[in-house]
Amino acid sequence: MESKIFFLKIKKGEDFTKMPEFIIFKEINKTGIIILNRPKALNALNLEMAVKLKNQLMLWKKDQNIKRVLIKGNRFAFCAGGDIKSICISKKNSSLRKNFFKQEYELNYLIQSFSKPYLAIWNGVVMGGGVGLSVYGKYRITTENAKFAMPESAIGFFPDVGTSYILSRMKKSMGLFIALTGYILNYFEIYKLGLANKFVEMDNLENFEKNFIENGKIISNSIDNFSNNKSEIINNIGRINKHFSTKNINNIFNNLMSDDTPFSKKILGILVKRCPMSLAITFEMINRAKKKSFKDCLHMDYHLSQIMINRKDFEIGVNEVLINKTYNQKWDPPLINEITSKIKENFNNISTKKLNLDIG
Repeated sequence: MESKIFFLKIKKGEDFTKMPEFIIFKEINKTGIIILNRPKALNALNLEMAVKLKNQLMLWKKDQNIKRVLIKGNRFAFCAGGDIKSICISKKNSSLRKNFFKQEYELNYLIQSFSKPYLAIWNGVVMGGGVGLSVYGKYRITTENAKFAMPESAIGFFPDVGTSYILSRMKKSMGLFIALTGYILNYFEIYKLGLANKFVEMDNLENFEKNFIENGKIISNSIDNFSNNKSEIINNIGRINKHFSTKNINNIFNNLMSDDTPFSKKILGILVKRCPMSLAITFEMINRAKKKSFKDCLHMDYHLSQIMINRKDFEIGVNEVLINKTYNQKWDPPLINEITSKIKENFNNISTKKLNLDIG
């Protein structure tokens, strides 16, 4: 599968922040229903949506009449991520740069600690911030249309929303591979790698939702009977583990360069186009996350987010990928071997007081 990027592409001058009802809440048969409602923006999460969703979940958490929650996206996407363009074009001292990530990460923790069944339907694109809205719930449902990725290294950022906690615990270095490459997983890969825990065919999705809303039942399909289920990365798990299981990110590049197979050449081709600083930060973050709690991963994310969004690479990445769509990023530094051991200094003095993770 080609590793294309599904970042939200917004036309200059287009302002989604004034459109009504970006997020819809319903209560049916003791089920709280959340509909992400920015279809033109692939349901990307903005600050308004994050705040409203956090407040609603806190209400439902205490409401004895709500027994379960379902979240889905309107039309053909679950959620393409956070509204990164708005953050980029805001001034560096703008409150949006701090408040968006604060609200988003507090929401991620609220979902992860939510005591009632929380079910997300991955139908279409689920990337970046969309992963944070869903992967921590009890049920993650993939349809055959799902496309999952953490593609932040293409815009000078890093896989955030606490995903280092999950990615660092995946087997065979697969989480590190996903975090560094931004590789787009299909529904079969999403399920087989344990990111989704249920599969539902599109033809059965309406009845599936009805059963969950009416009585909380989970009636899924067998993925093994659905298609041929071919997967390039699952067929290369051993090779991925061999090349990505290392204590030095430069070794990954060296390992891939020494492997003459088409798969390794392809992955190397992807990595050399990614932001070197993003790759180095992500590599260090994933290794550190292995020994951290989910709370600590979110504190680490907030600390790193305020560093990364104020680097020139972030501005370059967002402009080239999301605004101009030229995909001609010129990174500083331009090569991974120019990243020094000082990268670890970015992880010093991480505060645990800037996020309120005891809300609700």
